Amino acid sequence: MFYRIKQLQLKPALFALLCSLFPIIISYFWIVETSKQQRREAFNHDYQITFNNISHNLKAIDQQFEQLSHVSEQCQEDTLIALRKVHFKISYIAEMGLVSQHGKLLCSSWGKLDPPTDVLKPINSNVLRYFGPLVLEYTKEPAMVVAKTRPDGSEVNAAIPLEVFRSFIEDTSQSSDIVALSDSQNGTPLFVSGSYSLPLNLNSPLFPLQQSKTSGFAQFDDDSNKYFVSEVFPALPGLALVASRPTSELYKGVYCLSLVQLSMYTLLLCCTVFLVYRHRSQRLSQRSRLKLALKNHEFINYYQAIFDTRNCQLVAVEALVRWMHPVDGLRYPDAFLPDIDRYRLQVALTEQVISNLKNDLHSLLAKCPQLKVNINITGQHLKDASFIKQVLSAHADFPNLCLEVTETELVEIDSPQVQQSLQSLKEQGVKLAIDDFGTGYAGLQYLQQLPLDALKIDRSFVVAINTNSPQAKVLDGVIDLALNLNLQIVAEGVENQQQANYLISKGVYLHQGWLYGKPQAINKFSE
Repeated sequence: MFYRIKQLQLKPALFALLCSLFPIIISYFWIVETSKQQRREAFNHDYQITFNNISHNLKAIDQQFEQLSHVSEQCQEDTLIALRKVHFKISYIAEMGLVSQHGKLLCSSWGKLDPPTDVLKPINSNVLRYFGPLVLEYTKEPAMVVAKTRPDGSEVNAAIPLEVFRSFIEDTSQSSDIVALSDSQNGTPLFVSGSYSLPLNLNSPLFPLQQSKTSGFAQFDDDSNKYFVSEVFPALPGLALVASRPTSELYKGVYCLSLVQLSMYTLLLCCTVFLVYRHRSQRLSQRSRLKLALKNHEFINYYQAIFDTRNCQLVAVEALVRWMHPVDGLRYPDAFLPDIDRYRLQVALTEQVISNLKNDLHSLLAKCPQLKVNINITGQHLKDASFIKQVLSAHADFPNLCLEVTETELVEIDSPQVQQSLQSLKEQGVKLAIDDFGTGYAGLQYLQQLPLDALKIDRSFVVAINTNSPQAKVLDGVIDLALNLNLQIVAEGVENQQQANYLISKGVYLHQGWLYGKPQAINKFSE
C-alpha cells in the first residue's frame, strides 16, 4: 500500500499545488479587493449624480433669490410678477413668498395677503437656509421651505414639496438601502427613502457634518455593518445628503469567481503541475541516462602524462573520465560530473574508470612497469567498503596505484569507516595524494591527518607564476610546506616553458600540463 502511494509521487503534486495556489490566492485577493473597490466606486458614482442634481437645483434657487433681493415689499404688481417668474421658472416650487423683517408673510406668488400672516422672523444671514417640514395649505402635501434673507432684512422663500426629492434620488435609492435629506447639524431626516438609521462607534460623531465629504464603514444603530457616504450641500449648508448600504449587499457575490477566472485558475494549476512533473521527469530521465551509460560502459578513460623534468621521463599517468555519448559524441566532465555528484554516482563512475584501466594499460605497463597510475576520488569513496575492496584488487594489477583526493569536498577524517579505509589502503601500499591543493577549505587539515604521499599544486597557482597575483606568493609557501613535509610535489596546468623553469628552480620536478601533452584516449596516448 505504501509503495502504491509512493508511486503517485505526491510530493511533486503537493509542490505543484502549492506553487499554483500561491499566485491563485494572491490574484484572488487582488480580484476581490478590486471588485470591492469597483462596487464602492459605483455606489459613490450613483450618490454623486444624485448629490450634484440636488445641489444644482438648490444653487438655481439661490441664484433666483438673488434676483429678488431688491423687489419691493409693498407687494405691488411688479413684485408679484417677479415672484411668479421664479415660480414658473423652477417648476417644482409649490409657492413663493415674501416675509417682512418683522415676521409677516406679506404676499405669495398667488397674490397679496390681507391681512399679512405671522411667520418666523428672518434671521440675519445671507446664506440659503431651510425650515420644515410643514404641510402646504392648498395641496396638504408635506413640504420644505427654502429661504434667504435680503439686504433690507426681509426674506424671500419658496415651498418645495418633499415628494419632489423622490425623483432626485431614484438612481441612488436603487443601489442604497437608505437615502436621506438630513439636517447637517443634528442628523434629523427631512426626507427618507428606506429605513433611516445612523452610524455608531465612529472616531468622531457623524453630525454635525462638515463641508467635506465623509465616507466609510460603520456599525449602524440597526445592528448592521454598512458603507455610508454623506456630504453637505454647498448652496444650502444646513442640509446634507446621506446614503448607506449594508456591506453584505454591497459586496454580494464579490467573493465568487467568474467562469473566466475559474477557467484561468484551473489552467494555471494544470500548467504548474505539468511543468513540475516535466522537470521531475527530466531529472529522473537524466539520472536514468547516467545509470544506463554506466551499465553500457559509455564512460571512457583519457590519460594525461606526468613527466619528471630531471630526466624527461614519463613517470605517471592520470586517468580522466569522458562520456562517449551515443548521440552527442564525446562529452567533457563539466557536462556530466555535476549530475554524477547530485545523484551520488561517483563511486559507480570511479569503478568503471578502474575497470577501464585494466583494459587500457596492460601494454603500456609492460613497457613501463614502474609507471604510476593516478585516479580521482572523493570523501564519498572512502566510506564505501566495496569500492575499497575493488581498489585493493586493482592494486594487484597496478602496484603503483595512487588515489588523488580532491580538496573541494570535505573528507570525514574522524569517521571510523574512513579511518579503516585509509589504514587498509596504506597497508597494501596504495599511494594517496591531495589534488587541487589550495582551492578548498581543508588543505592544512588534510596535510596533518591524512597519510599523504604527494601533493598536487592546482593550475590556478601555476598560471599566476611571474605575475603580481597574490596566488604567485602563495605558490612559494605551498612548495616550501610540501618540501618540509617530505611530500612528492606535482605541478598541474604547466603550459609554457617559463612556468616549467620557475617550478624547476623551486625544486618542483614533476609536471603535468599541456606543455607535455593534452589528455588523450589510450590509442593516441600509447603512440
